[in-house]
Amino acid sequence: MSRPAWAPGPCSIRIRKDNAMFARGTQIALALVTSLGAASARADTIVVANENGQSLSIINSQTSKTTTAAIPISPHNVDVTADGRLILATGMPAAQSGSHAAHGSAGGQLVLMDVAGDAPGAPQVVTVGGHPAHVVPDAQGHFAYLTDAETNSVVVVDIPGRRVTGRIPVQNYPHGLRLSPDGNLLAVANMKSDTVSLVDTRNPEKAMHISVGKRPVQVAFDRSGRILVVSLNGEDKVAIIDVDTRKVLRKASVGNGPVQVYVTPDGKAALVANQGSAAKPDNRVSVVAIEDGKLIRNVTVGKGAHGIVIARDGRTAYVTNTYANTISAIDLGSLSAGKSYPVGKGPNGIAAR
Repeated sequence: MSRPAWAPGPCSIRIRKDNAMFARGTQIALALVTSLGAASARADTIVVANENGQSLSIINSQTSKTTTAAIPISPHNVDVTADGRLILATGMPAAQSGSHAAHGSAGGQLVLMDVAGDAPGAPQVVTVGGHPAHVVPDAQGHFAYLTDAETNSVVVVDIPGRRVTGRIPVQNYPHGLRLSPDGNLLAVANMKSDTVSLVDTRNPEKAMHISVGKRPVQVAFDRSGRILVVSLNGEDKVAIIDVDTRKVLRKASVGNGPVQVYVTPDGKAALVANQGSAAKPDNRVSVVAIEDGKLIRNVTVGKGAHGIVIARDGRTAYVTNTYANTISAIDLGSLSAGKSYPVGKGPNGIAAR
């Protein structure tokens, strides 16, 4: 069918669409900057789990000084207590295979490292058994919660006592997990049951399971705790969930093989790290509007974007590039990639303090 004389040609349609997308991204970025306030620039301390290097990289973002701390596991994930004094890393003993995919008789471990001083302290080990993936501490630094894919449970560790105090049953192959802002709800992504478990931390036996889509890997709450975003590695999408109703509100397409996800401080957007595969790595972080699920922008980083975190002042996101052995900084004001930092082999989980 011929195009009417008044209709714009394909080129002008594309330009208008690109301009509209750019304008939308600019508006979101400006909104993010406005919401962050006028805090002065400061150095972020970034902690990276180098799964194939049996180490942690601790980076000062301002000076680029990197401290490499050897630990006795192949760390898949890492987090930092709210006071910034203690690093927690999870994984399998390094003597086994150095791979998160490996299950072994020795069982998984939680490594704790005091970083309150000028140099990292000696690693302390709590044997948790099974095959742990992710870890998250509560706001008080009393308890840590770890997913265990071998027993389909969440392991509860008493941090001051350095001991396991219990296990919370969830569903098949739990992987990523996060606490709600008030600490009352623990969301767990169950990769092989295509569900997310919502656990009441005050009454752990009270758990609900929500069908979300194929191969959920990680979850992220918004600041209100009423919205939960879930990466769906098997669909190349994220699911956006209303926590009160336990319903999936919408799904949004992202890049290839999405892994970790983080919600911006104003709750308007989700940042999604797309790893792809070793044969066909992705190198993008998708920025998705939570209100309508539309793609705001794809930010190009390094090969195999995996872990993602937003620094505590809310101005910068950091992404691990698993196949490039680097991390990338993303300026949330411009939604563009900035500095890149070399780290150890196979960086996966990432945290900031």
